[in-house]
Amino acid sequence: MVTASEEYSFTSFSNLPFYTKVNERLLDLAEVGKQRNIVDLGCGTGGITKLIIERLQSAKDTVIYAVDHSTTALKAAADEIGDRKDVAINYVHSEAQNLTGAVKEKVDAIVYCNSIHYVPDKTDLVAQIKDKLLPNGIFAFNTSFFEGSHPEDSHEFFRKWMMRSLRILKREHGLSADKSAKVESRVQLKAQDYIELVENAGFKVLVNDFNRVEVPHEGWHHISGFSDWIEGVMPGVPLDKGREALQKGLAQIWEEMELKTIPRIWLSVSAAKA
Repeated sequence: MVTASEEYSFTSFSNLPFYTKVNERLLDLAEVGKQRNIVDLGCGTGGITKLIIERLQSAKDTVIYAVDHSTTALKAAADEIGDRKDVAINYVHSEAQNLTGAVKEKVDAIVYCNSIHYVPDKTDLVAQIKDKLLPNGIFAFNTSFFEGSHPEDSHEFFRKWMMRSLRILKREHGLSADKSAKVESRVQLKAQDYIELVENAGFKVLVNDFNRVEVPHEGWHHISGFSDWIEGVMPGVPLDKGREALQKGLAQIWEEMELKTIPRIWLSVSAAKA
């Protein structure tokens, strides 16, 4: 039986090839793989964990802590990665905000892909990350939820898509979005706010990268089935109705505008514990 959280999960989007490249870029910029003790924070179904394993320079001496709040996702990650004899992988059930209690040991690197925008108290989380890192340890994260993540040449598409989807929602279901009910990822920081966040915590920023990514139709289609996206652009609307309206609106606008891709900007940051 598929639960609501599984049905509206990030998994379909995260398995798309372009998204894998986004995260490969972060890991390579941060040189993740040189370290011996690495935390994959918010590991989901293990996609990033697998990319980390591929980059290990000395797998037999490495321990990876795959941390996620979902037991279902952790089981899927363990099944996907399988029984590895060459590297130790510890699957840890915990919210990211409880990192201090979840991982007891000090580590060399902490990777947090496409999730920091969900955290209400980012200052506390980054303080926990710093405390958990060894001297000169690396904190690497990325996000496409920040002010400036939508390039100017994507604005017309988003405006038309949202307007069409809201009309479909009203016409077919008699519903309207409640704009007063925003989820945390929609309360967006500026890119500079993220830099200041880690610098104020005592990190030295090594990489501050902006990557323009051409997202295909299937990316926007799958993200429209993700609960956080639906709640963000159609707050207060039932997930099934929101998904239906968004995906119908997307299909119509995509065809009308004769689109192949729509760009989005990913911010990648790598910082060392000072």
